[in-house]
Amino acid sequence: MNKSSKNTRQEIIEASRNEFLVHGYEGARLHNIAENIGVTKAMIHYYFNTKKELFEHVYKQSVDEIFGGLNDIFAEGLPLLKKIETLVEHCLQKADESPRVLSFVITESRRKSEWLQPIINNKIQLKLSDFEKELNEAASNYQIASVTVEDLLMNIFSLCYYPVLAGPIHKSIVNSNKNSMSQNRKGVILDTIFNWLTA
Repeated sequence: MNKSSKNTRQEIIEASRNEFLVHGYEGARLHNIAENIGVTKAMIHYYFNTKKELFEHVYKQSVDEIFGGLNDIFAEGLPLLKKIETLVEHCLQKADESPRVLSFVITESRRKSEWLQPIINNKIQLKLSDFEKELNEAASNYQIASVTVEDLLMNIFSLCYYPVLAGPIHKSIVNSNKNSMSQNRKGVILDTIFNWLTA
């Protein structure tokens, strides 16, 4: 693939990303994507056979953007509570940097669960066995309460991601105009998690 072809393909991907993030799979139109970058629909089909294939490419990239890097955190040689703090910081950063992408990944996964669940399963392969051993060891030494890794991750993801997903509602409820809540939320989330773990 020559440089010009790579550039065209990348332009199509970027325009598609914008279209899918705003309209989702059902609402997105290849005509709009083509028009935005000055190519024909035939040119899009040259690189991607179908709208579904193009969407899957964008969706996989988006899943990587939000959930990539988690295994690096689990593999770090940090004390358990510091590792959990790093995980919270990572999730908050992703939510702050890419709120539309986070919303897109979760919303589309709910709309098209049968189609997209295998993609999610393939892209998010968390290596949790060592982390789970750390949790169990800390619990057996009475350093933390006995909790499952599933419950811990569910609480972290919920506390970090929910404010972004419910942003408009949250802003109305608390009458807030803040676009970034990470710095304010980090302390609250860590207090919530650590109080739960050490209760």
